[in-house]
Amino acid sequence: MALKNYFVMTAAQRTTLMAMNTPDAAINPRSIDNGSPGVGINLNPDAEDFEPGAVVDLGGNYVTAKRAVDDPDYNLYVPSMVAYLLTLPWATLEDETIFAPASEND
Repeated sequence: MALKNYFVMTAAQRTTLMAMNTPDAAINPRSIDNGSPGVGINLNPDAEDFEPGAVVDLGGNYVTAKRAVDDPDYNLYVPSMVAYLLTLPWATLEDETIFAPASEND
């Protein structure tokens, strides 16, 4: 069981972030596709619309690894993306909980 810190976002927020992609630094937030992923706990004290410790609904949302904001390339090439990510809630989540199992055809 591997836990990772993920930013959690809506489809609209994902679209906004992907519009900031450049050839030097890009993200493609992944859909939370498990049928019942539950909730996360916001760990970002600077998240807009979420207090620290607030519940973040995971169903129907997207995630990207929090480590992007610590990546020197992202900070150099897409600082606006880093600034936007830092307004979103993040939570420590387990891949097996938020992503559906891969099918045999994957």
